[in-house]
Amino acid sequence: MVVELSQLWLPILLSGVAVFFLGFLMWMVFPHHRSDWRPLPDEDRVMKTLRELGVGGGQYTFPHCSGPAQMKDPEWIAKYNAGPKGFLVLKHDGPESMGKSMMTSFLFNVITAMAVAYVACQTLSAGAEGLDVFRFTGTVAFMTNSFGLVWGAIWFGRTWSSTLKEMGDGFAYSVVTALLFMAFWPGA
Repeated sequence: MVVELSQLWLPILLSGVAVFFLGFLMWMVFPHHRSDWRPLPDEDRVMKTLRELGVGGGQYTFPHCSGPAQMKDPEWIAKYNAGPKGFLVLKHDGPESMGKSMMTSFLFNVITAMAVAYVACQTLSAGAEGLDVFRFTGTVAFMTNSFGLVWGAIWFGRTWSSTLKEMGDGFAYSVVTALLFMAFWPGA
């Protein structure tokens, strides 16, 4: 028997909530992410310089390259090779809106669970074995939660250690998601 997406609203919502709280634990309680970010040397001077230059929130690259042709320019090549080179992500000035970030995070968790549910509906039938539901939804959830993180380490200088820790978090989120889908999967 076919499973409709509407039949999976409970594991979708419960997964969104459970992953939200698990994410809180991962980032705010457990110590494994505390070494992911290092302070800048002379942080006050760097922050003052960025303020004086009027650098606002956004994504920056240095030395900046406007396209493939500039990559052949000897002046740009020398600047690139001399370093430092990298990427800089700045948040917008002003107070942080934790409520907005938390709501967006929760919505992302629900959308992820909806994607898992959609793919599972296309593959598994009502009354599917619990372990089959667990393996399938857990695999899709892990791919959704973790695989996209690798690009940051490959191309943008994110450390492999922090990438692997976040993928580990994604594995934990996926296990919780899979358990909830297994528990509430429709019977035959």
